[in-house]
Amino acid sequence: MNKEIKILIDMCINDKESYTADELASFLNLKYTEGVYPYLTKLQKRDLVIKLSKGEYALKEENKKIEDIKFIIKIFGKNAEILFTNHAKRVLQRFSTEPIVTKSKLPSNNLRIIKNIASKTHIIYSIKEKKRESFFIACWEEPTKRLLDFFDIKPKFDIEEFKQKVVKYYSAIPNTQTPLDDAVSKELRRLNVEAYIGDKDNLLDKLKEINFPFLIVVDELTRNKEKSFVGNIFKLTSYINEWKMNYIYNTDKIEGNPLTLQQVKTILTVGALAPERDKKEVLETVNSRTALDNLFDPTNEISIDFIKKLHLATQQGIDTDAGQYKKKENCITDNSGILIDTTTPVEFVEKRMNDLMTWYNKNKEILHPFVLATIFHNQFVYIHPFNDGNGRVSRLIFNFILIKHGFFPIIFFNDEKQKYYGYLRHAKIGDIKPFLSFAMNLYRNQLDEIN
Repeated sequence: MNKEIKILIDMCINDKESYTADELASFLNLKYTEGVYPYLTKLQKRDLVIKLSKGEYALKEENKKIEDIKFIIKIFGKNAEILFTNHAKRVLQRFSTEPIVTKSKLPSNNLRIIKNIASKTHIIYSIKEKKRESFFIACWEEPTKRLLDFFDIKPKFDIEEFKQKVVKYYSAIPNTQTPLDDAVSKELRRLNVEAYIGDKDNLLDKLKEINFPFLIVVDELTRNKEKSFVGNIFKLTSYINEWKMNYIYNTDKIEGNPLTLQQVKTILTVGALAPERDKKEVLETVNSRTALDNLFDPTNEISIDFIKKLHLATQQGIDTDAGQYKKKENCITDNSGILIDTTTPVEFVEKRMNDLMTWYNKNKEILHPFVLATIFHNQFVYIHPFNDGNGRVSRLIFNFILIKHGFFPIIFFNDEKQKYYGYLRHAKIGDIKPFLSFAMNLYRNQLDEIN
């Protein structure tokens, strides 16, 4: 890596207001501080670094290239370093003229670099078919555009035309473990890939507002209601047990489970129903209780493994791929099977989920828990990472975030599922306020009912 770039990246990663020459020398493992000055002089001439005083330097924050580096580091963390090497620059120049390249056309040294970039950053993607592998540059995504701008590389092809080529390319190959053997499946795959490339499954970069002063009301209501449970463990236990039964009935009912509330209570307390009941209906109820228990374990933290654990709990004995990401395309439909929305294509689920976790970890101590829970829940639904059970898991995560931050959990009632779906779809454009207000009103009403 160019040593000036190395200094810039380390300054951006550490993100301090200023650095001494000694600190900057240490980034390059220089034995003597004097060795760093030639590189700093070059950076000053390029208007990337400014000298504050003798032996003290800072980033030129308003420089577009500094903004690009910081943006890319924010997305990829330490892995961003591999993108700023001269080798990476040459790879990007190759893809700027030929955006999709088969493996057989690439020399071994370039192939190694490309595979490293593809696995760690997704600036470049791999398409694996039966007998060949190809790579293409995600030139429409913001991190890629920023990186190309940093190196002053301009794509020498029509980006919109290339996006359509990628959609067509992905749609034509059986890239999942479930063969696309009918026209409907192939069309669904095309729609999912097209939506993904158009960034339509991604809420995180569309958020219009994340700070809502009216949420102070929720904080006050919560603190006041907590006082009624102080010193009364019996009341708290009774409340949680009753809440669990109502929650399980409603979350499963939203997904089409026909059991009545009384039948759910019988399963959860007595443990049996008449043998003529469908085994799957009963198993969904039992599984929901198992999954729900994870929400009240204070040692749990949100992670990919925890999310998969929740899915395994909800789908154990129902889905053979329980606890694993989907292997075939899915979509969101209404009760009649009419397509409501697309979801993230199979090949990109892991990337979207990793992006969501990165976003969560950066914001979990910053955003109000209701905002955090809403964004995570909604983005998770848009991804739809599992074959089935996505709605159940999304509502579990919503409540886990609330509980983790000292709030009461809530129930999304089956009677209001059309409102729930409507606000969920609306939020996809980046406006989460209606969904947030809906959830807050549910919260207030449910707290009012606690005696």
